[in-house]
Amino acid sequence: MKLIHHDATPGALRLVRILVFSVWFLRVAFKPLHELALIPGSLSEPAGLLALLPPSVEAMLHGAVFLYALKAAALLSFALVIAGVALRPSMVAACVLMTIFSSLWRGFAGHIDHESILVLYAGYLMTLFSFADRRAEATGERIAPGGPTPAGIQLTTILAVPCFVYTMVGVFRTVRGTPGVYTGDSMVFWALRNSYDTADPTGHFGRYVTDYPWLGQMLKAGYPVITLFEVSSFLVLFSRWYRYAFLAVMIPFHVLSLFVLNVFFWENMVLYVLFFELGRSPREPEGAAAG
Repeated sequence: MKLIHHDATPGALRLVRILVFSVWFLRVAFKPLHELALIPGSLSEPAGLLALLPPSVEAMLHGAVFLYALKAAALLSFALVIAGVALRPSMVAACVLMTIFSSLWRGFAGHIDHESILVLYAGYLMTLFSFADRRAEATGERIAPGGPTPAGIQLTTILAVPCFVYTMVGVFRTVRGTPGVYTGDSMVFWALRNSYDTADPTGHFGRYVTDYPWLGQMLKAGYPVITLFEVSSFLVLFSRWYRYAFLAVMIPFHVLSLFVLNVFFWENMVLYVLFFELGRSPREPEGAAAG
């Protein structure tokens, strides 16, 4: 049994790298990072290594000059990765700068949730794998007969991360919420809450669950189905038919969540390209994936 992406080509890996770092670029480009300088530093809750910095350094990090420079340098490093220029140094710089950006932004905006963390991990993993590939090249290591390509190993590993998150979300919901989360009106509650509490909701369809009871019943009936696919999401790594079923259920679920629950993690949806097989073309030479 072959895992998904077993025969993935360097071109497939390049495509995913461009998509991931393009998401990084868009996230940073449209965040008003410089406005953090207008917020009192006392409201910051630094996370990770930033919490160990002395107050003088922390104050410098919150200065407008540094924030403008950080944003410019980050966007430049992302652009270099997307263009494939000085790839490994650019990827390292991109990871360092994105980590600082995310830490500063979330220091005022709360924790880093699964909306943001998955695409961060994807970039980190590709950067780490780039050095593993360099070591393999330096030592003359070659693909074992019938083994997965280097690109296939990377893409499968990256896909395993959102599968793990889906599984943990489903397990947590089941362990903590059973039976009430499935037998009660939790989905109706969140549809109403997000439609009325959100300042500018994408759609107001969540408000109709009280006028059209069938809509609430549909949300309620679909919740255990969604959870089942979340808990068993690791099967997408092994089974093509399960991947088709997973996509047929989860893509409409995320679209419905956008218009009814006003929840949509577009960064995560970019990673859905990994749920499609990025394998070697039958006409491609056998040794092409080894490059």
